[in-house]
This record gives sequence, structure tokens and C-alpha cells, in this order.
Amino acid sequence: MTRPLGFLTDYGPGTEHVGALHAVAAAIAPASARIDLAHDVPPGDIRWGAILVDRLVQVMPQDSVTVAVVDPGVGTDRRAVAVEMAWGRVVIGPDNGLLGLAAEHQGAVRAVEVTARDRMREPVSQTFHGRDVFAPCAAHLAAGGSLDDLGPAVEVGSIVQPGLPPAEVMPGVMEALVAGVDRFGNLALWATARHLMDAGLVPGHRVWVATAEGGRSQATVGRTFADVPRGALLAYTDSHGLVSVARNGGSAMERVRATAGEVVAIMRQE
Repeated sequence: MTRPLGFLTDYGPGTEHVGALHAVAAAIAPASARIDLAHDVPPGDIRWGAILVDRLVQVMPQDSVTVAVVDPGVGTDRRAVAVEMAWGRVVIGPDNGLLGLAAEHQGAVRAVEVTARDRMREPVSQTFHGRDVFAPCAAHLAAGGSLDDLGPAVEVGSIVQPGLPPAEVMPGVMEALVAGVDRFGNLALWATARHLMDAGLVPGHRVWVATAEGGRSQATVGRTFADVPRGALLAYTDSHGLVSVARNGGSAMERVRATAGEVVAIMRQE
């Protein structure tokens, strides 16, 4: 019985690198369904990649295998790992923080360090482990192979986390990291509806979205884009449970002048 294969990378949609992953996987597990989850992670953005891995592995079929590659440290001594989650889902990729959220949130039950050269594509490139290590090892699993075939067991608790600082809350104010920016220019903050509630910020409140550089933009706390006029800013909880800042019909990133990795504050207007 074959298992579905998913792919998530920062390689860019439609690039030859994505094609190489599919080709290598197809040669080993030709009957496996192959699903492109995302290839538009910003280059090298491990934190946003980790969030997307956590989100998208959850909607993969049970007993699936996902290759995740956002790997600016490729060729260094960072580990390659395969992590088995609840319901038999497996994620394989670099142990640089990319798999950490999924391992934490989805009940990782075991993990191995990927060291088995006989499951890799030889010769192994120093700069393309997606093609030569992760895709062939994932395809081996998809074709019915065992996790134990890939290498020795490692502690699930040793899987590296992506380093996302928690939101800070005080009366009328919430400060949080911009964890990522989507193609619409929405700013996804590393904060939840609970953080907004704890700050006393509820739908209908007028707020400032403030940056570390001192910029301020007016916004409204709401539930959906139509809660504000076209062109206006909205602070809301998105479909994945993160507090986000959006602009109805436009880019919040351009309006607020903030991007991934910066901290912004949402402050109630007095």
C-alpha cells in the first residue's frame, strides 16, 4: 500500500527544483499521489515555513509523508530528521526549526535522524538535499518502507523549535512578531484571539497599528474584511487562529510599512 506524498519548500512554484523532487519521488514510489502544498515560502524563512508545515500537514491524509525544505544551512552539520506524528503522518526535512511546531502541536510520537546512505540519491549534493536526501527517503516511506530504515532514533523533544517569541499583552495593548506576510499583503502576527481578548481589544474597537520605527496606522478590530470600508485596515483573527492585520482591497504591509520579523503593537485609541 502506497502513501500520499506532500511537498513544501521555498524553491518557488514551477521551478526545476520542484520538478526534481517530483521526478525523484516518482522513480521510487510511482503509485503515490503527490501533492504540492506550497513552494512560495520566502527564501530561507524558517519561522514562516514552520508555521505552514504545521498548518498543512494537519490537512494531509492520515498516514501521509511530507517533504519540507526551507534549508539555508544545507551542507552544514544541522541534522536531517523524519518525525512521525499522531495518525501516522510523517514529516521529513532539516532539523533547523522547520519541523518544530508540527512536532509540538501534532503529538509527535517518534523521530529518527536520517543517515541511511542507501536510501539517498547518490552522489549527495552539498547544496540540494531536497532532491538527494529528503525526497528519496520520503518516497521510500511512501512505497512502504519503515522509518527505522532511515537512521537511528532521536528524542522527539530534541527537535529544534523555530524561535517565535510570545506576544506581550497589557491593558489596551498587544505587541507581537509579524510571523509572515501572505500574497495579499496581510500581516500574520504570532498571537491568538486570546491575546487580543486579554488586552481588552474586541470587535468594534478603533486601534492603532504601531511599528518600532514610530509609524502609526488606524485600524478597527473586526471579524471579516467587510467590517471596514475599502482601503481601511482591519485587525482580526484569521482562518488559522492567528491575529492578522489586513487592508480591505489592498496590502496591509504597504500601509503599515512592516514586514516579517518585525514587532508591531495593536493599541486601543483613547
